[in-house]
Amino acid sequence: MKDIRVGIDVGGTFTDFLVTNERGETSIYKTATTPSKPEEGLFIGLSKIAADLDLNVEEFLRNVETIVHGTTITTNAVLTGSGAKTAFLTTKGFRDILNMRRGLKERQFDFKYSPPPPIVPRHLIFPVEERVNADGDRVIALEEGDVERAIAAIESQGVEAVAVSYLWSFLDPTHEQRTGELIAKALPDLYCSLSSEILPQIRVYERHSTTVLNAYAGPPLARYLTDLEARFKQAEFPGVLLIMQSNGGVLSPRLARRFAANTLLSGPAGGPMAGIAYGGTQDLANLITIDMGGTSFDASLIHKSRPSTTIEGEVGGHRLALPILDIHTVGAGGGSIASVDPGGMLQVGPGSAGAEPGPVCYGQGGTEPTVTDADLLLGYIDAGFFLGGEIELDYSRAEAAMGEKVAEPMGLPVIDAAEGVYRLVNANMAAALRVVSVEKGYDPREFALVVAGGAGPLHAGMIAQELDIPLILIPRESSVFCAAGMLISDLKHDYVRTFTREWKKISLEDINAIFAMMRREGEQNLIAERISEERIRIEASLDIRYVGQFNEVEVGAPVSLAGDDLEQLAQRFHKVHDGLYGYSMPGAELEVINLRLSAIGETDKPRLKPHPLEGTGVSFALKGRRKAFFAGTWCDTPVYDSDKCGYGHVIDGPALLESPNSTILVPPNYTLVCDAYRNYLMHDSARSLEDLLNS
Repeated sequence: MKDIRVGIDVGGTFTDFLVTNERGETSIYKTATTPSKPEEGLFIGLSKIAADLDLNVEEFLRNVETIVHGTTITTNAVLTGSGAKTAFLTTKGFRDILNMRRGLKERQFDFKYSPPPPIVPRHLIFPVEERVNADGDRVIALEEGDVERAIAAIESQGVEAVAVSYLWSFLDPTHEQRTGELIAKALPDLYCSLSSEILPQIRVYERHSTTVLNAYAGPPLARYLTDLEARFKQAEFPGVLLIMQSNGGVLSPRLARRFAANTLLSGPAGGPMAGIAYGGTQDLANLITIDMGGTSFDASLIHKSRPSTTIEGEVGGHRLALPILDIHTVGAGGGSIASVDPGGMLQVGPGSAGAEPGPVCYGQGGTEPTVTDADLLLGYIDAGFFLGGEIELDYSRAEAAMGEKVAEPMGLPVIDAAEGVYRLVNANMAAALRVVSVEKGYDPREFALVVAGGAGPLHAGMIAQELDIPLILIPRESSVFCAAGMLISDLKHDYVRTFTREWKKISLEDINAIFAMMRREGEQNLIAERISEERIRIEASLDIRYVGQFNEVEVGAPVSLAGDDLEQLAQRFHKVHDGLYGYSMPGAELEVINLRLSAIGETDKPRLKPHPLEGTGVSFALKGRRKAFFAGTWCDTPVYDSDKCGYGHVIDGPALLESPNSTILVPPNYTLVCDAYRNYLMHDSARSLEDLLNS
């Protein structure tokens, strides 16, 4: 039985679990998130899984091979301002670069906008006399007295973490390394982040900000992982615990403690990885994944089976320059609050009722109507079957709150107000899809929509209609989509070194030497994480731009360059640049800015098990009928048991398919088909599914 793998995604409202084994059998579980102590909700869920197997949690964990965990600890620490009290050491004369940001106003036309509160207040920023110049030469020696005075002030003010980022330290890290040694000797328990370890690349504000984020989020994550590992040790868990990263890979708790900033978007990163796997079952390479949970809505684009990535991330208004999956998040979830602004306009989100108190219909003290309340009033959710009947939803409370807070201020019947909430949140989510597709030069009509989240299948059809997306894929495990993605993610470590050279002056030997150094570090980390050499894969790339440009373009490259590789890289750069910006200049001078390398350790993946064809009729799965509101009128709508549907079954809309963890809404004029993996394909009834899959 020691073939069990568990994916765990701690979300804002629910903690999701996907349990799978080598036979391809899967089980889905959800428990309420416990925000003050997330590990409590996690172990409640594990106990629930164990009980279903007639085991206690200790007996269950002894039979688990791997647990992959996505955590919101670091994200919440930054968003709520509850991270560690952090100090910052930087080069004398440049004390204010961190809090000046880039000197730019992010929202240039919002005169009320203010930047977020600084993570490090000015009195905890300590200037240190030292200087490395742009050529990497040490022109001013490190003044260790400045470091010692900073350490004394740090100790007296109860600082928990310190970040160190000196000018040009990525060219020569000696001063930073010596500063780290002095800090470790004087304050061995202090969490310390050096920019030359966290992000050794050009662009000073981005490097400062990322290093500070790492220090700020490090202690909360370290405490959480220490407590979690202690719980697992107490339960005699013999398997491997891995932590999801923002780049779509996983890493060990040991490295997660050191590189806490790598987990700042840990939870949502599982979504695109799951999208690639589920899309692959139908040979779909161009996908847009969406994940609608209780608090937020995440959208990400996958082109030719590769997820979009970025080094221009942001968490709570603070720049994160590590490679991360390009996931666009908006405040649009089942718990998003509906309200009427002073001008009489309906608003949905970004505020959320979260897990506590939750939507009004939960009956846990919530008073503000939410999207979930609207879904209930519209007949899309069964009040007696929410989470398989674990929670009895209160229709009358939802109706009263929607009437008081939305319908009455707008002079509308309650059901029209609920429909307005439903339509507006769909429009908000469609706008998020435009950000990851249209604004990046992609036509959403050429992509399939992969739907996730407990609330996603209720809204997917209407979102697709907004953008004329022809095909929708709803995985059987959509309600625990990110947890599923975590189980198929490989270990991954990203490395970067700044290497600024004009194209004509590039030395292949220099580039290959830097790639070799990064490769050795990556392979050592993967071997320490119990990855065998034959399972290690290396990917390399260069950041290239036209001379005089500010932004560069990442272009994939061989790990060892030779011969005419540079000429091929130049041609590839022009092509990528043309795709991104609509033009290229083949005769213009180029320059390299950074060298990047990813060390990937391939993990065992859960097997997707095909099922035998079961025909097309689904009358046996009919649970009953209920009134549901579509396009301004009530429809007598069939309700099917989703778990009884199998390969080949066809359902025409309007219809509802219910499982304990989610409900699929098939709009009028849409058709839903269950595929060989018991996932669902939904499309406009006027078009042929075969044509859509082959287009």
